[in-house]
Amino acid sequence: MELIVISSPAELEAEAPLINRLFEAGMQLFHLRKPGLPLARYRDMLAGIDAAFHDRVALHQHHELGDAFGIRRLHLPELRRREFDANGYPSLYGDKYLSTSVHCRKDLGAMSRFEYVFYGPLFDSLSKPGYRGIGSSNIVIQTAEAPGVEAVQPRLIALGGISADKLGDVQMMGFDGIAVLGAVWNEPARSLDNFNQLKWETDLIH
Repeated sequence: MELIVISSPAELEAEAPLINRLFEAGMQLFHLRKPGLPLARYRDMLAGIDAAFHDRVALHQHHELGDAFGIRRLHLPELRRREFDANGYPSLYGDKYLSTSVHCRKDLGAMSRFEYVFYGPLFDSLSKPGYRGIGSSNIVIQTAEAPGVEAVQPRLIALGGISADKLGDVQMMGFDGIAVLGAVWNEPARSLDNFNQLKWETDLIH
């Protein structure tokens, strides 16, 4: 099962070196999401991440920095995606790997331009107390394709309240992977240990 890590929305002490250690421990994809962080500090954060890992970083803000750092992964929040769907995608996005977020099952169609899609919050949020999930163990997100028909939808990534004890439910729902935030960052001092545990658990699921 694919494992994607989303950054803490708040700045953490010695955060860039910690992100590098997560990459060294086997992190495959990292989403840098820092709402409200000024461009200069966002740039400094990227500069602190080893250039060898930039091809595995996706930007949620300040997409214009991507080319300067050789980053081709850009994430579009739902509102930005809807704006571009209505008015067209700027040239900046033409050769990039795009991901986006949806919060309603009916919006999962017509997503072929995206490499993967975050769907959630699936369970009650670990990082936002009171933020309730929209899924249950009774739903199935994906269904098998008809024989001879190639799937065109992007990979579906479960988001929200994901912890190791919920991986079985996530798999049964048909998701391709998980995106985690609180499960890694709620205890910053244990973030590397938290990641290693999740990686071990997801590696067991094929």
